[in-house]
Amino acid sequence: MYLDLDLHFSDGVSQAFHSISSASSSPQVLTFSVHHAAPGFFPISEHSGLSDPSSPSFDPFVLSLPLERGASNATFARVWPIIDRVKNAFRPDYVVVQCGVDGLAGDPYATWNWSLGAGDGNLGWYIDNICRWGCKTLLLGGGEELNVELILLSVKADIEVIGGYNSPNVARAWTYFTSIAVKQSSICMRSTTLMVRMVAQLDHPLSLEADIPDHSAFPLYAPSFILDVPPGNTQDQNTAEYLQHAENVFAQITETIRDRVGTPEARA
Repeated sequence: MYLDLDLHFSDGVSQAFHSISSASSSPQVLTFSVHHAAPGFFPISEHSGLSDPSSPSFDPFVLSLPLERGASNATFARVWPIIDRVKNAFRPDYVVVQCGVDGLAGDPYATWNWSLGAGDGNLGWYIDNICRWGCKTLLLGGGEELNVELILLSVKADIEVIGGYNSPNVARAWTYFTSIAVKQSSICMRSTTLMVRMVAQLDHPLSLEADIPDHSAFPLYAPSFILDVPPGNTQDQNTAEYLQHAENVFAQITETIRDRVGTPEARA
């Protein structure tokens, strides 16, 4: 299962696996992109709208859930059960998560209003829930590369650190994600960076109130100088009516996936 939480639609991956053929009753890959889509917003794709089971081009294993501007923790908390039910219907052995952090508040795209903490539905909450699925999991970023490469390899969770377009917030997010994954997994380190070695020694996620340690880029973490990326003041334009419609659509899609996948014995 490929789950894309980046602000932008997973056009390349979705196109690579898209098929309107029903010949394969049990595909090996399901892609699910949660993103923003609007006229002129990159990337332009015929598949970036809300998945529509009535469309001739519908593929129940290439799924799309666009969210409007200002998507907040509350919206993501409501969307989570959709993702969880799709996962349960597909029953993946492996999960690849594209968690580029360009949807966080403070990103130059200024489109979503996601936060790193502060209640159910935040991005850290998502990563924690995904790690609790118990699947072998690969966490990926997308966007601007950090100037310090961090790669963690493990049986349960692999993490490659790249992310959004606000470098200090990318570093905040991936430090926090790493501490979550370390708590959930047995991590084998391939990095000698101080941050990685410190985080690997934790037996619990870092506090979002943790102070940023003094280093050459310390001034970039103003004004808070702590780990958290709080929400901003952008209004959430995702209405209750739209989210209910999405829930109804994905309830139908989930049943289709369950029917196509069949029993574990048949899938094997």
